[in-house]
Amino acid sequence: MNITEVLGENILTCFEGDNWTGVSINDALKDVDWKEAQEKTIASPNTIASLLHHLKYWNEVLLQRAEGKNPGIPETNGFDVKPLRNAKDWNDLKEATHQSFIQLADVIKNFAEEKLEGTYAENKSSYNKNFHGIVEHAYYHLGQMVIIKKLIKQIITLKIDVECDNSTILKIDFILKHSSL
Repeated sequence: MNITEVLGENILTCFEGDNWTGVSINDALKDVDWKEAQEKTIASPNTIASLLHHLKYWNEVLLQRAEGKNPGIPETNGFDVKPLRNAKDWNDLKEATHQSFIQLADVIKNFAEEKLEGTYAENKSSYNKNFHGIVEHAYYHLGQMVIIKKLIKQIITLKIDVECDNSTILKIDFILKHSSL
């Protein structure tokens, strides 16, 4: 295998599995429902859904860069996922993201190795750096999704009403997280 085939395989196995880490996006999200995908935790300002959308967005950016284009990156940086209304929206996001991984893997695998040190635009990083970076990026956010999922699955809500002289003077809602991840 040459380097582009290795990089293409690495980006794809991050989503589909059978990679060195033993964890994949597909496996990590199997038991996450559409409501959980939108839960915020203390671990991140992002949700699993916004991280997944962000990965899809950046895969699409790299597809354009591989064609020599220089797409602008908005302030939202691909985290601007639309609210999920139901399980179909969640499944559609997962499938669209999976397809972006398949497309990007194919483009990287077939990218001419002699062009790797070239750039997609003047004063920009090389294709080599972009392709390595997108693989690292995917695994980084996979790790975040796994941590967020563990926190979401271990939420215990405790509501306490403090009463004094037969009237409630203080309501406290706690969300306790299991201490061991």
